[in-house]
Amino acid sequence: MSPNNIFRFRLKTWMLKSIGLFPCFVMIPFLGLYAQAPELEAGFAVTPPKIDGKLNDQVWQSAVPVSLKENRSGQTVQDPLLATTVMVCHDDSTLYIAFRCNDPDIWTTFTERDQHLWEEEAVEVFIDVDDFPDNYVEIEVSPANVLFDSYITDPNHIDVPKTARLDLKGIRTAVQVEGTLNQRDDKDTVWTVEIALPFEDLITEHTNAITDQTEIKINFYRLDSNKGMPRGAYSWSPTEKSFHKPSVFGRLILIPNDRN
Repeated sequence: MSPNNIFRFRLKTWMLKSIGLFPCFVMIPFLGLYAQAPELEAGFAVTPPKIDGKLNDQVWQSAVPVSLKENRSGQTVQDPLLATTVMVCHDDSTLYIAFRCNDPDIWTTFTERDQHLWEEEAVEVFIDVDDFPDNYVEIEVSPANVLFDSYITDPNHIDVPKTARLDLKGIRTAVQVEGTLNQRDDKDTVWTVEIALPFEDLITEHTNAITDQTEIKINFYRLDSNKGMPRGAYSWSPTEKSFHKPSVFGRLILIPNDRN
């Protein structure tokens, strides 16, 4: 075989091998984009929970909790002392959300609504009820039951003072602490949160009503900062970095009332 023919043969062989490998190289970076978004069913509460932070209502006893993961890695939280679970239910007018946060050091310095709760310890809910992914409500609650609520319109360039002008009119929250809030030298156990969020508060110019047919996108988060330990960031559908990543929000399914 002449040198020119040898070169052509090797070139053709390399191209065929490359073509065979090309789909693999192309698909690998995109596999994450097509991962199945998590789904959570919110059962119908014939008797709604009392918003006192205690999580002893019958509806919570029968609800199936979901666990938050390490936000950066997407891995299961290995330390049971830091585990976080979330439960959701609803009735005809309201969405109810419950957090259980295992925590050996429960604290916060914030005392007023719309302070920057994410800088210390807080649970968070992002919820979107229309077809515009850049618009969603953000809710945060601290261990002292301080509320931050805002309406995000651009997750890549958030004007915090402007977004925090939103005040959800009907929202109710409650927190219970097993331990001593703001006593940093002792060992605490857990803090629990209940949130009652009227559907009416979520109505936008793009959504006239919320029913069990509404496509609801949602994500749950927790920020944890314990003395002598690395800061923790946990989520239901991990975002790797900033929580503000609506493309990975999960889907919330409202189960109809079977007594109708």
